[in-house]
Amino acid sequence: MSDLRAWQLELSQPYALQIAADARLSVIDPADDQAWEVVLGQEDRAAIAVQTRYGGRAGLVSLVPMWQIAGHVIYQARQYASPVLVQRFSPAFVQLQTQITSDVALAAEFWAIDSHVVGGRCRLRNLSTTPQQVRIDLLAFVGMEGQEQATKLIPMVGGGHALALGAVGDLYPMVMLDNGAAAPDGGSHKIGADISLESEGRASVRFVCAGLADPRDALSTAQHWLGENWSKHFARIADAAVALPQIETGDINLDATIAFGYMQLTQAFIKAPASGPSSVLVPMRVAGNFARTQVSAQVAYATALAAAAVDAKWAQGVVRGYLAAQHEDGWIDGAARLGNRSGYLCSPILARLVWSIFQYTEDDAFLRESFVPLQRFFERWLAADLDADGDGAPEWQAGGQLGFPSHVVSGNHVDTRTFETPGLIAYLLSEANSLREIAHYLRETELEQQFTTHIERLQATLATFWDANKGRFVYRDRDTHQTPSRLEILRDGNGDQTHFVAYVLPQPGRIVVEVVGGVQHTPKFTLTVVGTGAGGEDIRESVSEDAFAWQTGRGSYTTNAVFAQVDSIQCEGLVRVYQVSAYTADLTPFEVDALLPLWSLGASREQADALVIQIEHNFWTTSGISETAEPHVETPTVSTFFVTVLGEALLEYAQGDARAAFPLLDRFLKTQIESLRQHKSFMEYYRADKAEGAGERGHVAGLPPLHLLLRVLGVRVISPTKVWTGGPFPGGGPVRITQHGVVIERDTDGTRVTFTSGQVVELPADAPWQAVVDVSGASSGA
Repeated sequence: MSDLRAWQLELSQPYALQIAADARLSVIDPADDQAWEVVLGQEDRAAIAVQTRYGGRAGLVSLVPMWQIAGHVIYQARQYASPVLVQRFSPAFVQLQTQITSDVALAAEFWAIDSHVVGGRCRLRNLSTTPQQVRIDLLAFVGMEGQEQATKLIPMVGGGHALALGAVGDLYPMVMLDNGAAAPDGGSHKIGADISLESEGRASVRFVCAGLADPRDALSTAQHWLGENWSKHFARIADAAVALPQIETGDINLDATIAFGYMQLTQAFIKAPASGPSSVLVPMRVAGNFARTQVSAQVAYATALAAAAVDAKWAQGVVRGYLAAQHEDGWIDGAARLGNRSGYLCSPILARLVWSIFQYTEDDAFLRESFVPLQRFFERWLAADLDADGDGAPEWQAGGQLGFPSHVVSGNHVDTRTFETPGLIAYLLSEANSLREIAHYLRETELEQQFTTHIERLQATLATFWDANKGRFVYRDRDTHQTPSRLEILRDGNGDQTHFVAYVLPQPGRIVVEVVGGVQHTPKFTLTVVGTGAGGEDIRESVSEDAFAWQTGRGSYTTNAVFAQVDSIQCEGLVRVYQVSAYTADLTPFEVDALLPLWSLGASREQADALVIQIEHNFWTTSGISETAEPHVETPTVSTFFVTVLGEALLEYAQGDARAAFPLLDRFLKTQIESLRQHKSFMEYYRADKAEGAGERGHVAGLPPLHLLLRVLGVRVISPTKVWTGGPFPGGGPVRITQHGVVIERDTDGTRVTFTSGQVVELPADAPWQAVVDVSGASSGA
């Protein structure tokens, strides 16, 4: 594996050693994919362990190498002669190096062979001229429901033993070791082997753990892989690594964070079932069963664009997964992957995604294939049923479409169908712009003009969201087009009473009613709100508990009617244990949604200038651009998606000058570096106010913004014979990018491209963005 980049990463540095079968090289089982993690310990903990939860079946299953050398038993970190270092890695492979004693060096390699099998190889080297006798025992720990489960030695025909881990859910994992047999002390939780190391000699020993439903199949699978020549498989792993961009900045922690980002990005794509698209994006390989998982369209956008630089089929497969599930009326579900359904329309970002993927692939056929379905999808968003007031500004239909935890929805509990946002218009503008670009490229002149008309209408609609006094775009009520604040009408009223509030609103608005109490049980009741409207008409709005949005012990409902006065609120059928509160719908929060017009190219220059100032004054944080400017939000967050799109927005604002987006990228990557140090895994999202990760561990939503990174660095490798590069270099020191054998070196003095043929092209520092082609090797390149 010497072809992989060599590292020397210590425990204190950022790394993510989760391994899962590489879909490019092995078969993935979508219903039972077993991911593992290599764990480095310190002090009294095991120095090296490989662990899994078998997709949630177990509390923890751990395999630990224990050594006996010169009468000493060694497995704890403090007992090793040198710290364990991470030396090489790829999506399915990790190599560690250390010294067990001053005389015995160890290279420990772990390999996710397929969805059901993990293997390991310990390569020993005698550093002395004195022969060494070494014994390895592979210890197994199985934690089930808070208890340690007993393991069992299985005698093998022909001698030796295997180790049965017992029932782990519906699996019966089996462990085998080269020449493995029971330990001399008879312990049933380990198998081992004796190794003789000659003077300055070398030796290796392998193990395999197979997790299958039938223990006989597990045993035969483990035997099969111990009989295989692993070298040819490792050669394929090394060959596949050349497709991943290797970025060298001079900062080893930054380089490692980027490299592990590409490692997990690769793990996120699996081969789809025969009837599906060519590849499928999954959010977490640790989940085990992908049918239970889904990602938002926003996460799919950021991840697919990162993937487009590595493998066109991955990125195109994401789009095909959406389009394959399209309905006749253009509807595409927000989670159209592996049979998942979100129940709401996908966020309008797919045309932008397709046009951006095309910049990496230059694949005309994919553009033509996608164009008509994308038109239908765009038109579905403009349908009357999504625009209740018919003003040309449709409403979000579910909170999941927004792509971030809006405080209006999650904090103030306002139904998304009752208010309009500039962000949705920005998404639609971005789609219309992308569709116009596609039409222009495909020479569809009539359609190009149609989308120009859409753009003009959407720009006019977007302008109505601008509040000149505040210098920003605002949310507004669906019907009144006002931006009301929160006013308390009723607080913690008894659930079994009618509350005569006689509350006059300073401006007509909707009422949010909350019911709190109980835990899992949803009570049966009828809510009735009585009052008058803005024209003095009587209003009596009644709904059942089914109209409420329920979370644990809390339900909320936003009235469909707009009230000028609320006379009474009653929840008929509730008992006193429940409490009822009511307040006006608060649409004043300033959130990242209101910045999206900068990304959509829909804001005027004056508005764009104002938004950039708003970002600097209200959204700029330790980790980049926060998703909210509201100071009372307890844990403001930053996400890879919004860093990506707002980075794109700043690039567009600065007419492609990468220096405009560099500070945002720099801050976010520094937070990810620190989070990776702490958690040894990427996190779903990150704290805005401190360098700390949060949410699900190992979630693809929290990968580095790899697409934005390449845009800021000014590099796009199309093939071994074609590269796009140029434009202002953002600074921060020289950078070297290697992919498909092509080497691009950039700094403030200029750009140097070295092709595999040996041809070198040098560009001056002021060279614009341009295609660089290997003329000598163009005929043989892809």
